Amino acid sequence: MGFLDQWSFLLPGFEAPPAAPSGPSPTGSPRIRKVLLAGQPFDWVLTRSSRKTVGMSIQQGLIRVTAPRWVSIEEIETILVGKSRWLINRHQEWLNAQRNRLEPTEQWAHGASLKFLGQTLQIHLDPAAQQISWDAAGQRLILPLSLQADHEQIRDRVHAWMQQQAKDILLERLDLLAAQAGLQYSRFQISHAKGRWGSCTQDGRIRLNWRLVQFSLPVIDYVVAHELAHLRAMDHSPGFWTEVAKILPSFEEGRAQLKGVRLED
Repeated sequence: MGFLDQWSFLLPGFEAPPAAPSGPSPTGSPRIRKVLLAGQPFDWVLTRSSRKTVGMSIQQGLIRVTAPRWVSIEEIETILVGKSRWLINRHQEWLNAQRNRLEPTEQWAHGASLKFLGQTLQIHLDPAAQQISWDAAGQRLILPLSLQADHEQIRDRVHAWMQQQAKDILLERLDLLAAQAGLQYSRFQISHAKGRWGSCTQDGRIRLNWRLVQFSLPVIDYVVAHELAHLRAMDHSPGFWTEVAKILPSFEEGRAQLKGVRLED
């Protein structure tokens, strides 16, 4: 589920001229320009190169364009407008990723927020507390730590709590969907992988990333259904997605929410 997408193409009606010696690259930060896409202003920056095509991607909320020197600004903006839907969708994925990421050095503190089962909890440090507790009504996660605890202590306590919750919650959803679909897996494990939300092996071992408990049940159930479907199809062919739909007819909801979200440390 990659986050960074790129589009590359030749301009219709144009052929790249023979390569010519190019001058020195400009120094300093690239100029930020504005373009209207579906009535909304978006920032974009241009990097000139010797490539023959115009490429674009979303990085740090900016539309970054790489184009040959012979393509004018007006032509590039026409291309951007023509790709409005694609660019707006990629930008929304970036925004979704930002909303779901944790920045340890900034957010692991008293009063900071974190996501759990799709809800926003506030971290509350209480040195008088005997153990970690989840105050669902007050939307707080109470940690038995002093107000002077550093971000690493807070992070480690929160991660330990969330990982324990993940073992129970993910196993419960896995067993429920497997039973409903008449499927049987051989083993379940919590995953700490940084690059994937889940996996399923040929012999039926399913691993689910503990960070899934940050998300609402539709997202969790989508990943669970995805891995269960691999018990019948180990690829991502149309037949595989048919199996996902059999297990979870509403899987598109969770899939859309998870699309573009990056795993963080």
